[in-house]
Amino acid sequence: MLLKKILAGIYRKIKLPFSILKTNLLMFKTKSINDKKFKSDSDNGKYPELALKAALDPATFSVFRRHHKYTNILEHVSRKEGEQYLNIIREEYKMKDDEIFQILKPLMEVGNPKLLRIKGLSNKISTTGLRYLKIALDIKKITGSKIGNVVEIGCGYGGQAIILDQLLQIESYTFYDLWQVNLLIKRFIENSNFSSKYTISTIREDSFNCRNSWDFCISNYAFSELPKAIQEIYINKIINKTRKGFMLMNSGVSGKFGNVINFSQKELLNKLKNASIHNEIPLTHVNNYLLTWGEEN
Repeated sequence: MLLKKILAGIYRKIKLPFSILKTNLLMFKTKSINDKKFKSDSDNGKYPELALKAALDPATFSVFRRHHKYTNILEHVSRKEGEQYLNIIREEYKMKDDEIFQILKPLMEVGNPKLLRIKGLSNKISTTGLRYLKIALDIKKITGSKIGNVVEIGCGYGGQAIILDQLLQIESYTFYDLWQVNLLIKRFIENSNFSSKYTISTIREDSFNCRNSWDFCISNYAFSELPKAIQEIYINKIINKTRKGFMLMNSGVSGKFGNVINFSQKELLNKLKNASIHNEIPLTHVNNYLLTWGEEN
């Protein structure tokens, strides 16, 4: 009888810590599942942390575009890809080299980006800038010189907007990104003579009332990195309220980026009005494609 009481006492002492441990493990598992469900691939802690530091610290801001925490997400366009973008800009859009350098100048002067030597150019250039310029020219071919009210999902430091601002007449520009990244966008565009009226917000802010419709939606390899739950919010509150859209995607046919499960091509075609799938030109990854929707696709 005495032995039974002793063993029962030992069991109670052992059981409590293990119960606490089990509860904590379940809480951690649940938190991990929820985090994955509502976080993009870039919302990994390291990238937003670096963006925030760059926004607040002048020394970090002066070199942030070379930092490894940043180049894992952006600023990694290769020399070969840069050459492909340049060829399209020259041959299809008939843009002269002097004009290219002039347009890309705001992007090459801030944040100390890595500039590469491209065959045929007299000076080094930002290959990321060449990508932004090629995309901007593609968009201009769709919209003409007047693009109206623009919304961008996942904006980096605002590089695409800065190029569009020089090429098109923009009535307003709305940026949606993580709050830390938004601070960096604001700092960058204010150092770049951005002339369009703009608003910066996050998906979690109750700020969709700032506009209830847009003329054109843009996303460069960002919407496709969001989990389905967040994509659904953007579709309902932004994408379905835009007349036209242009999204470069990196989630393949099935809808998967890394460990993040996204909407597949088939699901997106069913959800968006007059949506079409196009080849990415130039093709920079086997899973990449262009998604457009709206009028005259």
